[in-house]
Amino acid sequence: MLAPCSSVLDHYYVRTTGNCYGVIVGNDHTPYYYIGYLKYCPSSGETYWWDGVFFYERLVKIYEPFQVYKHAVLKEYIPFYDAYVPIIPISAVNKVYDPRVRAEELIVKPVDALEAKASSLIQALQDCTGLSSGIGVTGSILPRIHNPAVSDIDIVVYGWRESLKVMECVRESDMFQSFPEPMLIEWSSKLSETTGLPVEDVRKLYRKYRRGLFNGALYSIMYVSHQGGNVLSKPPFRTLGGTILSGVVKGGLEALSYPSRARLESYRVLESSIEPPYDVVEIQSFETLYTPILFEGGNILVGGLLQCSSRLGSCRVLIGGVEGKGFVKPTS
Repeated sequence: MLAPCSSVLDHYYVRTTGNCYGVIVGNDHTPYYYIGYLKYCPSSGETYWWDGVFFYERLVKIYEPFQVYKHAVLKEYIPFYDAYVPIIPISAVNKVYDPRVRAEELIVKPVDALEAKASSLIQALQDCTGLSSGIGVTGSILPRIHNPAVSDIDIVVYGWRESLKVMECVRESDMFQSFPEPMLIEWSSKLSETTGLPVEDVRKLYRKYRRGLFNGALYSIMYVSHQGGNVLSKPPFRTLGGTILSGVVKGGLEALSYPSRARLESYRVLESSIEPPYDVVEIQSFETLYTPILFEGGNILVGGLLQCSSRLGSCRVLIGGVEGKGFVKPTS
């Protein structure tokens, strides 16, 4: 029996009837479909990814909102986002993969060099934080199609208490290393190309608690709340145009989940295709590059889609939408 929509969370994987593997996006879904996209499907030729039966082709080469949207076969309109979003019908899902269960398996019995490194990383986090649950492993390791020679270690932490403990551990522990300069240049350059931000602005958004090196292996760490729900029960928004604001972001834990959310304490409209009919109260971002600044808070310059809800009587700025990438820049 498949899990209800409220218990399938961000970065879970699913296997579909066509033996494809899909990635769950965010915590809010519907009783009929999950918000997510197919990432790996069986290939006719040999590839890096193999599960012992099939070789798999990676459909989405770059994890970037527009690329995910472009490669998604199925989409549905979600009033809360005022957009068509990629979906995976629940009726097409054969199996759901929980990253926390897979992490427990790795600790007990890693079967290759990459799994051994992932097991050591998870145990290091547990020892450092005192956590016995909440830490999972996602990416190609989760459905066991990874390639030890090329795959990275993608960690996901569920729960705000757990997330804060892990962030503090990674910040302070020498076991987790920041990118050396050549890697930081490469990372910044790639994201500069996909986001349109100058390289120097991208560099300011690098954080060791999001990505780095552990025993020579690349890792990324995502942070997710325990809470899931029905996205169709959320208030509808309408996109009115584009806007650029300067303001102060309050910061907080909601920015860690996907999509990131951050409250605006104050703002000033610099440019806008339409006057906001209500107060602009928050920023919502589908681009994970901006997670650190939205979480940490401070003075920012933000450009994106102006979306407003008559039910709530408020507006927000959406970043990373298909209609426009937008940006967030720290200004202090």
